[in-house]
Amino acid sequence: MATNNNRRVFFRIYDEVNLSYTKIDEKLAAEPNPTFTNFSLASDTERPAQDSERLLPSPKKILPGFRTLDSELNEHATLNVNISASGIAFSCEEALQEGDYLLIKILLLSSMAAIMACCKVVYCKSSNPYESQYPYLVGAHFTDMQDADREMLTSYVEKKRLRQNRGRGLILAAAVTVILAPDVVFGLLFEVFHFLFEHLLELCHLTFEFIESALDHLVEHLFHTNLKQTQVIVFYILLSVALYASYSIGKRLPFLYKRCKNSLIVYVSRKKSSLLYYWHEQSLVNKVKLALIGATVITGYILFGM
Repeated sequence: MATNNNRRVFFRIYDEVNLSYTKIDEKLAAEPNPTFTNFSLASDTERPAQDSERLLPSPKKILPGFRTLDSELNEHATLNVNISASGIAFSCEEALQEGDYLLIKILLLSSMAAIMACCKVVYCKSSNPYESQYPYLVGAHFTDMQDADREMLTSYVEKKRLRQNRGRGLILAAAVTVILAPDVVFGLLFEVFHFLFEHLLELCHLTFEFIESALDHLVEHLFHTNLKQTQVIVFYILLSVALYASYSIGKRLPFLYKRCKNSLIVYVSRKKSSLLYYWHEQSLVNKVKLALIGATVITGYILFGM
């Protein structure tokens, strides 16, 4: 019941954070402020003035045996989470038990601020059978957190929620516009790209003419050549520059292609994981609602938009 109340009181967002944790004893978690009293994270003089900008020490210094998923800023330690000021749900590679107490560290990647808290596991279930690295979804309720950290987390969630709502509003407005007037939208996009392409070609032509004219005057001044000799020299200079540029680009092209391909694969994989995580977090009723909304939009577009 407490979890449901917290779900109603606190806004929840879907985000990606760097997360690490360790199990702690229930008696230790029940003590007042165990995270900061017993583990001596930092003295008041060691903390920067702005709590929102501070970074806590390495988890390994807090508690012997503290386990991290990877180095703090390692890409593999970035997890999809559903978080609020009252609790968190995150992807996990091990099956935790309901009632387990955790000491958890959350690094908010957008602000690079770290938050530590004690939490109690309220559920652990299989999230995605095709996900071999993080096959479980864990939900936990914060049982102890400093007031400054809770205020920071609340402010972060609120700002993130507003940004996400604005982004979703823009995406929804764009989708509605495309559905209602696809010919106008695509026609406008075509005109914009045509305008930019035409002016880009003109700019490239003017730049080439300027460089060629500057080289003509430079060669003629340095070597005292006539018009024909100047044109021949400038032609071979430009040809040499073009060949060298083509060689440099061709040499780096496989590396750039591989890098772009890997980045695209990672991006698609993470977005796919985020969508699957979001889907598995929804209740059956919400899943039915999403399916009905999607079917309605597609049907409406087929019947009235095409």
